[in-house]
Amino acid sequence: MTKRSRVAFGLIAAAGAFLPMGVFATSAQAASGTNIQIKQNALIAATTCYTFVGAEDEDYCNEGLPMGSSRTVALPPKATEVVIDLKIAHSGEWKDSIAVDTSRNHCIAVGGTLFDAWLKETDC
Repeated sequence: MTKRSRVAFGLIAAAGAFLPMGVFATSAQAASGTNIQIKQNALIAATTCYTFVGAEDEDYCNEGLPMGSSRTVALPPKATEVVIDLKIAHSGEWKDSIAVDTSRNHCIAVGGTLFDAWLKETDC
C-alpha cells in the first residue's frame, strides 16, 4: 500500500469514527408477506419470544411449542429486524437467541435438550 493510499484510508476511517452509527443503519422494512417458520426439534417444550425491531408494540411469545411441531410467524410491515429468544417452557431460563433481517423468509430450527437448547437458521 502506498503512503498516499494509507493516508486516504486513515482519513476515511477517522471520518467514519466520528459519524453517528445511525448513518449506516438500514431502514428497510419487512417485505410484504414475509415470515419466519419455527421448527421445534428439541427434546423440550420450547417458548419462543419475538422482538420486532421497529414494531415493538407487536412483540409476543409462543408458549410451550411441543417437539415435532412448527409454527409460522408473520412479520409486521414496520419491522426491520427480528430477535428470537428461546427458553424452556414455564421456566425463567433463557437458552439462546438469534437475530434475522426482514427482507426475506427465514426458517429457524429449535434443537437440543433441557441442558443445551439452541436456535439455528436452516434452509426453508
